[in-house]
Amino acid sequence: MSITIDLTSEVGRINAVMVHQPGQEIENMTPATAAEVLYDDIISLPLARAEHQQLTGVLDKLANVVHLTSMLSDVLENRDARERLLKAVLRLYRCPEVMSDLIDLDSTVLARQLLEGTPMRKDTLEKYLSPLHHSLPPLPNTFFTRDATMCLHDRVIIGSMAYRVRIVESLLLKAIFKYHPAIQSQGFYFDGTDDNSSEQHNGGESPVTIEGGDLLVARDDLVLVGYSERTTSAAIDRLIQAIAAHGRAKNFVVLEIPKQRSSIHLDMIFTLLDRDKCMVFNPLITGTSRSRAFHIAYDGNRRSKIREYQGILPALKDQGLDLQPISCGGDDPFYQEREQWNSGANFFALGPGHIIGYRHNIHTVDALHKGGFEIIEAEDIIAGKQQLTPDQPAVVVMDGAELSRGGGGCRCMTMPLNRSAVSW
Repeated sequence: MSITIDLTSEVGRINAVMVHQPGQEIENMTPATAAEVLYDDIISLPLARAEHQQLTGVLDKLANVVHLTSMLSDVLENRDARERLLKAVLRLYRCPEVMSDLIDLDSTVLARQLLEGTPMRKDTLEKYLSPLHHSLPPLPNTFFTRDATMCLHDRVIIGSMAYRVRIVESLLLKAIFKYHPAIQSQGFYFDGTDDNSSEQHNGGESPVTIEGGDLLVARDDLVLVGYSERTTSAAIDRLIQAIAAHGRAKNFVVLEIPKQRSSIHLDMIFTLLDRDKCMVFNPLITGTSRSRAFHIAYDGNRRSKIREYQGILPALKDQGLDLQPISCGGDDPFYQEREQWNSGANFFALGPGHIIGYRHNIHTVDALHKGGFEIIEAEDIIAGKQQLTPDQPAVVVMDGAELSRGGGGCRCMTMPLNRSAVSW
């Protein structure tokens, strides 16, 4: 198996994608620790797994699906990679004494333990009195594989996570993209783990943070970035300068997003569905209180201009991307707010005009149907009863009531590695 990193759009046919099935790390979270790991509540592992299997079942019909745990286990067979990764993780949590417990574990066991958490040995008074259960905490956000890494063109971007509890995810994925023999890329545009020392995060948010939900690949030459709760302007400057210097994209549209829980990333209020269609949360995209956008253009390595727009759609239209918006929640502001909270705007494109999302956002699905999208059940795709057909837009609907309680949708749970090129 060899996977070549190649991402030039959001909507090209998916060829290879990375996912992570929710595991024991979900059940190693308690009501008392949920807020610490950015959850509003604890979720049920059996329910979440059953829903996630619908997503992977559909993806398996269309693409090479690789699993984060398996890829990490492969990388841990490399002794040098294992030692480097463990040192970075243990340094972050200031528990170097755990190295002797982990360094010689079977690779599969170690991969699982890094994700599920490493129990704290209560062999000193300080540890005995500690309220913590783990030396290395569980990582219940890992099934949102999009957040910690991004792919663009033939390179990878390692996220600089806004919260310390998610830095380990970036370190694990960095190891996979750096050391796994099946991954073929031209390296990193940006490595956010260089900025994410534990000292920076002890006092709160790092001044340079960027997460994958805030980067959308509109075209080979055009990248969209969210300036959000999780992504700072300093990080955007550094990232787009690196892309412009080494990549094919010279034009960037940045959308300023309210710093609030419901809109943590750009893809929670805006996703691309086809070459000419997008899903939007009306209040921030097309409404009277729409968020302002900035077009940043580069000439070589020098910024040539920054132009401000009242909204992302006019900015994209000036770049030759004239999009028809379809409203998350339909026309009613009440349902728009409810369904956006339930990840109703967060769709993952399987190919041009073919998308997958949650069926419980019924007003959003209805808006898609009115916009020309056929509604197909995920289970029918998995069972081979229905197929996606060219030139017929379709939304594949899956169960997701439990997964959405974790704070994300189908785009959040998928890290595309390779898509076919799209003709415009």
